[in-house]
Amino acid sequence: MAARKPGQLEDRFTTKEMAEGTYSAQLVNQFHRNSDVDSSKTAQHHTIGPGPNQVASGVHNHDGTESRSLLEGVSLTGAKGGNAALASVIAALVQLGAEDNTTA
Repeated sequence: MAARKPGQLEDRFTTKEMAEGTYSAQLVNQFHRNSDVDSSKTAQHHTIGPGPNQVASGVHNHDGTESRSLLEGVSLTGAKGGNAALASVIAALVQLGAEDNTTA
């Protein structure tokens, strides 16, 4: 066991590796075998994919194959020939974070 530093408690379970802050590849692999992966949004590790507890790849698009579709759950309404459809599109864009500064 490494020499204790002033104020450090003696711990017979702490290995020299732990005391020095270095870990063998075997020990790190043991930790990772038991690590939580994609179990929740606060999991320690996440895989790449479209799931709710996964992360998107750096080259993802929003077509629903690699990540969530950009307009998933948004419904456009109104006749295509009138202003009702335009109002629906504006409302959908506002849901995505756009600011509506249109006038009547």
